[in-house]
Amino acid sequence: MGKIIGLTGGVGCGKSTVVKLLQKNYRSHAILTDDVAREQMLPGGIAYRRVVEEFGAGILAADGTVDRAKLAEIVFADCGALARLNALTHPPVTEYVLQQIEEEREKNRYQLLIIETALLIEGGYDAFCDEVWYVYATEEERRLRLKRSRGYSDEKIDALFARQCQEADFFAVATHVVNNSDGRTEEELLADIKEFL
Repeated sequence: MGKIIGLTGGVGCGKSTVVKLLQKNYRSHAILTDDVAREQMLPGGIAYRRVVEEFGAGILAADGTVDRAKLAEIVFADCGALARLNALTHPPVTEYVLQQIEEEREKNRYQLLIIETALLIEGGYDAFCDEVWYVYATEEERRLRLKRSRGYSDEKIDALFARQCQEADFFAVATHVVNNSDGRTEEELLADIKEFL
């Protein structure tokens, strides 16, 4: 198998843009840890029962799925609740990622295996990635993007930013920094990617 790239950055930095460029231009496969976590929280998923037992049936929607807004209200208001949720959901996601890496080593289908995660440091993903790419945009740019694309309020953005690693933490583990500041074109981003690879 080719290189394993841990792709990280704060919310709103544009990780998905970089993933799309890598997939379009290289024989690559991306594991999006947010998507894995969402699947594992569906009824029958590995994290579903544990999370419902921990936080109660009050977090469920009428169809039996976890109402992510209700769960978010609980964990945003209580750091202890967030730590309990992470303890239930992070390990199975990491286990899934490690299984995927082993499978791809055997099949050897891709030049690049990309692990896209905002929680690279907290999840310890840097330990098994060949390189760590930090997608950078200023906090002000990220704030504007989140308001524009997701309709988030300043209060919600503040809460999100407070829960994520600080810029210095990302710079400390990054082998490469992808500058995704406003005004940079996809062509410029791709030129950076080609240089890194």
